[in-house]
Amino acid sequence: MEGLQLQKHPSTNSLRKQSIKRDVVWITLSSFITYLVASYFDLAERYIDWTALGELYQLDEIIFVLLVFCAGLIWFSSRRISELSLSLKHNLAMQAELSQNNKKIRQLLNDKQSLVQRIALVRESERDHLAFELHDVFGQHLAAMDANLTVALNQTNNTALKPILESVMDSTTVLRSITRNKLRHLKPPSLDSIGLKGAVRELVSEWKQSFSGTENISLDINDNEIPKPVALTMYRGLQEGLTNITRHADAEQVFIHFHQFREPGNACIQLKLEDDGQGINTNIESQQGLGLISIRERCEALDGEFYIAARQPQGTCLTITIPYDPIV
Repeated sequence: MEGLQLQKHPSTNSLRKQSIKRDVVWITLSSFITYLVASYFDLAERYIDWTALGELYQLDEIIFVLLVFCAGLIWFSSRRISELSLSLKHNLAMQAELSQNNKKIRQLLNDKQSLVQRIALVRESERDHLAFELHDVFGQHLAAMDANLTVALNQTNNTALKPILESVMDSTTVLRSITRNKLRHLKPPSLDSIGLKGAVRELVSEWKQSFSGTENISLDINDNEIPKPVALTMYRGLQEGLTNITRHADAEQVFIHFHQFREPGNACIQLKLEDDGQGINTNIESQQGLGLISIRERCEALDGEFYIAARQPQGTCLTITIPYDPIV
């Protein structure tokens, strides 16, 4: 880009010089033609004869007025040219400064996108590690406790001890259920094996257990061409949206629509999640919650768009659109 600008300046200077030469030629030619016409018609003598008729009004002195006026116009023009030249230099300096600032802003935006993507990877790594601990440590120990409690209940004849063992077994069952739910929330199904479509179906199936209304789902997805970071962001966006509907919306109907389309230059995938609940005040940033803010940042890091708005006649509409390069 800078090379193109450097090539552009000599061309502009050359055109300016040609324009100046052309103007000088026209002025010289006009002056010479005026001299020929004045010589042919004796304009000076005619002017003297004409002004002699107006001697009473001193018309013969008007030529000095015209000379001063022309000199004043020349001075006025030179002043304006000087001011325009200074203004042009100032504008060029401002343009160069703005261009430099734009480069810095673009660099900062690129750094922010890279940082958000890095943070997202770290978060997913932490989720995987925590899920591993829950499954291999808590899960195994709770399963062992459940087995040992079952054996103890079957072998003991102590009527006072049985209610205590049954209470402990109930608590173990609750802890195992909570652990399973946390595992499903922390670690999504393998997107490599079942794809985004299968992961979404499993997520919605589990979510329906805590939702008493009805859902309408449409999955226009080609799993083979969607990169994993894009698929994971769409999955997390849907997961966060469904969680907020359960907690805050008090909705009776939910509409989930995944759609792929193409724009000039890229392919895009879009999630539209709608409900008929009590809606959200999108003018208050804090009401969106940290979860939605995190999803928005992840979308922007992938050059995507995050949009949440009121749905007519009531409810909320969450839209996530992310461009991607299809996997070949």
